[in-house]
Amino acid sequence: MQGNNLLEQYEQFNYVVEQMLISAQDENWDLLLSWQAKYLQLSKDIMLIDDFAEIENIPLQHQDIVRMYIKNILSYQQQLTQLMITRHSQLRELIGKHADYQTKIGSYQKIAYLM
Repeated sequence: MQGNNLLEQYEQFNYVVEQMLISAQDENWDLLLSWQAKYLQLSKDIMLIDDFAEIENIPLQHQDIVRMYIKNILSYQQQLTQLMITRHSQLRELIGKHADYQTKIGSYQKIAYLM
């Protein structure tokens, strides 16, 4: 029974992380944030019961599936992290351009005022 519970938790965690990645790829930030509470709860639950010895005690078929979920989760998290780093860099660049434009507009206004 514990093996089934462990398998279900990894399956749910895999699904949530995948949905978070899809939301980020679609730039659906509200949906991404809505998954965060479920992500935190599942990661906490897995950490409380997760012990690699427990994985060894479940049927071999379930072990393979849990290991697949772990690999998927790590891959999704890596992709999500890279995507967030990329988006953050793009946003920082846009903010820099906006600040530069505001500075130029301010300079033009000063020149116009002097004329």
